[in-house]
Amino acid sequence: MARRRRRIRPSREESDGPRHVTDIIRDPRVPDYLVIEVDGARFASLPEEALGALGLEAGQRLDEARHRELSHLADIEAVQHVAMRLLTARPRTVAEMRRTLRMRGHGPPAVDVVVERLEERGLLNDAEFARHFASVRSGKGHGPGRLITDLLAKGVEKRVAEQAVRETLEAEGVDPLVQARLLAERRMLQLAHVPADAQRRRLTAYLGRRGYRGYEVNEIVNQALREAAVGPDE
Repeated sequence: MARRRRRIRPSREESDGPRHVTDIIRDPRVPDYLVIEVDGARFASLPEEALGALGLEAGQRLDEARHRELSHLADIEAVQHVAMRLLTARPRTVAEMRRTLRMRGHGPPAVDVVVERLEERGLLNDAEFARHFASVRSGKGHGPGRLITDLLAKGVEKRVAEQAVRETLEAEGVDPLVQARLLAERRMLQLAHVPADAQRRRLTAYLGRRGYRGYEVNEIVNQALREAAVGPDE
């Protein structure tokens, strides 16, 4: 039977005094991780590789510098777990991840380390995120303007967003004007009993919200209004 240890958390007065490494044991739940106990209480489970440079041993007194470094490693590990859970839920941009972690109370030093690691591993990649985002949202009828605006709101750089949208639409053979015409036709069916001037306003606003603007879109609106005035059987 595994030996059970009594966990005694130090009081505030005790924690302000000298700290000692009570024990270092392998984490049975995570390979290559070690559980560090400080002053009789579990401090953190940390990668064995990261702990190697500290040269910690059971019974050793922790000076202030080593305690800060150990705390920093524990912070990084905590942030890493949160970040991976966030990515499991859905992809995120670098700015989104950084902002979310900070909002959850994690300090900038640990957040910066984790974000950099995730970028190096390819788990955070704004260009890839933008291409995926453009592919999914364009399939829902969102035009280039809306796609770029939404990506900018998520923290993607303008140059990266514009390039991703352009490349994605070209690769998938999406013609924004054809898409706008189809949306206009469907919308006009819903506006059949609305006066002509209201139809123009609502259709233009609808396409604008979808990310379609400019001279070509005005022509699409005019054409939709002309066809509605003539009627399908004339």
